[in-house]
Amino acid sequence: MSREIDRLAEPADKKKAKVIVASCSRTGTLGLYFAMKILGYKPYHMYEAVLVHRTAHITALLEAVTAQHNRFSGIRRFNKADFDKLTAEYDCLVEIPSYLGPALLDEYAQDPEVKFILTERDPDRWAKSVNSTVGFVIKASASFPLSVLKHFDKELGSFLALNVAMYGAIADGTKPGQPGNEAALSRNYVEYIKAVKNTVPKERLLVVKLEDGLGWEQICPFLGVPIPEEEYPRGNEVDNFQAKAQEYFEERTRAAMLRLGALLVPALGVFGYLGWKYFDKWA
Repeated sequence: MSREIDRLAEPADKKKAKVIVASCSRTGTLGLYFAMKILGYKPYHMYEAVLVHRTAHITALLEAVTAQHNRFSGIRRFNKADFDKLTAEYDCLVEIPSYLGPALLDEYAQDPEVKFILTERDPDRWAKSVNSTVGFVIKASASFPLSVLKHFDKELGSFLALNVAMYGAIADGTKPGQPGNEAALSRNYVEYIKAVKNTVPKERLLVVKLEDGLGWEQICPFLGVPIPEEEYPRGNEVDNFQAKAQEYFEERTRAAMLRLGALLVPALGVFGYLGWKYFDKWA
């Protein structure tokens, strides 16, 4: 089966990976993404995939996550060469490797110059945080109007499918609110943290507990860089996450409505009215 990564043009130049942030989503990764930029790195985070590279990278990551967690998908699994191609212009990877398993981390660990950062937090609190953020996207995907409009915009459909695939991989196929859901999230989180610590050489791994604080004082000495004067970036609290998701949904929903309207003009007003009433509910 042909993959999106195979259809992407070979990059003229490839940056060498310097730092891998192996942390899971909802453990300070967006702050780390902005922090690494301040320190002079070029980090690849879901922010870059969705808001910079758009459909091509969203689709490639969807295939990578699907292949990793569904052996019957018919999609060949990503290896380091594939990921290097996707992230050729970046020298720091943030969060996304956590969805592709410790085997990928092991491949990067073969390079003695690559350093790793792992942030962790209380597993039960992490599960609740995931459900209040990514769970918001999962619920929206299955609800009107996104359940209809996602079929009329490829990027929107791929983005929602990627979130569903990522969430399913860490929730054992359960959905927010279902019996055993938070227990599955917590269990898989604990297992992943253990796998990272068992895979990455201890001398090249910085482990930071969020409850103890995360800032320049923790990461700069480990990376061997001076502490900048700029304050450490904080972000992606629940309300901010939902606001960003809503803004993105509105953009893609408008595009989907235009395509739908071209096929079914008389219904456009109805879909538009109901769609915006839906988003007003989240405002």
